[in-house]
Amino acid sequence: MPISDLVPPSRRQEKGIKGVFGNPLIRLLAINWLIGFATTILIFFGLLATNAAGLKDLIFNSENPLIPMALLFFGLLITICSVAMGAAVMSLPKDDK
Repeated sequence: MPISDLVPPSRRQEKGIKGVFGNPLIRLLAINWLIGFATTILIFFGLLATNAAGLKDLIFNSENPLIPMALLFFGLLITICSVAMGAAVMSLPKDDK
């Protein structure tokens, strides 16, 4: 007998990507990751456009500007997406049972 038969039919989830995004917590985290990703893009290009603290000059005067741009982008991506997802989880209603 497969282990999936031990789960009652009312508790079974659909398989595949539809089943994954059927979980409300995964959907919450995915939506907030996308919010963090969009915010990261805005901040990244905002930093380059405004040349904050001479950052754009430093990046484009380097030997290979793609490396510092990638490091800046992915550092911002990890930080800002984590903040957006963490804020979403922390703002969930508390269940006082």
